[in-house]
Amino acid sequence: MTLQNLRYIVEVARCRSFSKAAQALFMTQSALSAAVRETEEELGIQIFHRTNRGVTLTADGEDCVRHCREIVERSDYLAARYQNRDCVPTYFSVSAQHLPFAVRAFNELMESLPGDRYDVAFRETPTNQILHDVSTDRSALGIAAFLPEQLSLLRKALYIHDLSFVELARLNIFVFMRKRHPLAGRTSVSLSDLSDYPFVTYDQQKAPSYYSEECVFFDSLRKNVHVSDRATKMSILRSTDAFSIGADLPNFNLDIYFKRRNTELIALPFRDQPEPLRVGYLQKSGRPLGDIAKQYLEILTRHIAQLKLPEREDPPSGTP
Repeated sequence: MTLQNLRYIVEVARCRSFSKAAQALFMTQSALSAAVRETEEELGIQIFHRTNRGVTLTADGEDCVRHCREIVERSDYLAARYQNRDCVPTYFSVSAQHLPFAVRAFNELMESLPGDRYDVAFRETPTNQILHDVSTDRSALGIAAFLPEQLSLLRKALYIHDLSFVELARLNIFVFMRKRHPLAGRTSVSLSDLSDYPFVTYDQQKAPSYYSEECVFFDSLRKNVHVSDRATKMSILRSTDAFSIGADLPNFNLDIYFKRRNTELIALPFRDQPEPLRVGYLQKSGRPLGDIAKQYLEILTRHIAQLKLPEREDPPSGTP
């Protein structure tokens, strides 16, 4: 099996035709067919169903083509990186849940990157995509926060992806809402207090509920609003009586959302907090971290340590 054969398979899958793929590859159809057949025999699977009207992928073929694309793309990347020294080098990438402290740490890291050229990436993404990014080396680290129960349920997924979770800290959980929320005068809130209000949760697509980024699974509540980015989440919290649950939102002291009096957000202790959130990072099992990854984790640990409940101005009278 050669890299060239994998390119052939990717092209046939794209064209859905051996004849069209052969034209695109500037080779004969018989040579292309022989190369693909050779790879199928070597792998012991059938990749394509061949018909008079073209080809379709088998179940094994769909999985195989996905891996072929990854290998071909990585090969192309290596060629571009080292054969053309004018290209921008890649230093670091990280995938994370929607955790503001992870973003703040990344911002600080950027200020200290060496040299006048770099290519870095920070990807806010669902939990299942974090697992994929780290396992396929798209990202060097995955930053996430889980309850102990979630970590137990995720153990199989971590094993399948050959990943390990390293805990950095344990954080208390708060309920975030606007200052004009009917529950804003409470000293703490419980799940029963929140049952009549919309719960804003990050969309985990079709993943199991325990992939949730919030410590309360949305199927426990009656009114749920699924979003995919923090800007939308913040807008909903500022404009409605919805609430969010977590360890952190954008910096309380610096973020404009917390400065505007008419849209001020507050954080209340969550009375039903089962256990503190385990905040940590995902990495490939047994693989040492690079220097920049270590630097980022040092910065991240410091930002996590700075998290605290903000001071509230002018607390409403009659607090329960």
